[in-house]
Amino acid sequence: MSSTNITDLPEGCISHILTLTSPVDVLRSSVVSKQFLSASESDVVWIKFLPSNVDDIVSQSSSSSSTILQRLTSKKKQFLYLCSSHMFFNNDTQSFALNKWSGKKCYMLGARALDIVWGNTPQYWIWRSLPESRFPEIAGLLIVWWLLIEVRIKPTILTQNTTYGAYFVYKINVDENHGFDLTPVKTSVYEFMDEDGSEDPHPDSVPCKCFYLKDPRTTVPREELPNARDDGWMEIEMGRYYVNDCVDERVWLKMRLAEIEQLHSKMGLIVEGIELRPLD
Repeated sequence: MSSTNITDLPEGCISHILTLTSPVDVLRSSVVSKQFLSASESDVVWIKFLPSNVDDIVSQSSSSSSTILQRLTSKKKQFLYLCSSHMFFNNDTQSFALNKWSGKKCYMLGARALDIVWGNTPQYWIWRSLPESRFPEIAGLLIVWWLLIEVRIKPTILTQNTTYGAYFVYKINVDENHGFDLTPVKTSVYEFMDEDGSEDPHPDSVPCKCFYLKDPRTTVPREELPNARDDGWMEIEMGRYYVNDCVDERVWLKMRLAEIEQLHSKMGLIVEGIELRPLD
């Protein structure tokens, strides 16, 4: 009895097999044979990796990239474009992209989308543009004694059955800064219901993490220090959140960064935003 080589299978079968893999596996498979190359270009394969509501996402975008994406007839080209470009929403205060390894959704909430205490008070914060920022405006801290930054979103916008990391993305003004190497900030990521459900819990009842936004040059655990990003910004992982496959529509996901205990002056923080990235 002769065995069947996988490359001898009908293209439809190969396409179905590829839908059970990952985007990277599909791209790699294109060098196996002509049949795999043809199957790896199929819309049947790539539509599986695109969000089911991709058309709605594109239609809501406020950026010119939505026009470019709509002109791409190939689902593969649409996928690759969304992996390498950002779609912007809500007056360019939020961005959306796909993770190139998994096709899962990635979001970033720019500084203007965050609730920054005294953020609109000119003697405390200024708003300006930076060439290296993906958003039109960043928030620059002049001076505060009470630092509190929060934002909440509906987890239903994220990819189901996925663990997300929430990352605070920022810089420290090298010419003038103070306070962030003296006391760590506290961060928390948690869910709550505010419609016919429980109220937003008191922050003290929520598990938190501690981070120095600037290296204190003293002995502290490595997990309390920031990491440098490839795009020139710094980041800290505020917390993690698992999105299950049956998220209650009443649930909100809240991300919070605060230093409201040691009331010394703080200055020189440059806020880019909070990014949500899939970890699996």
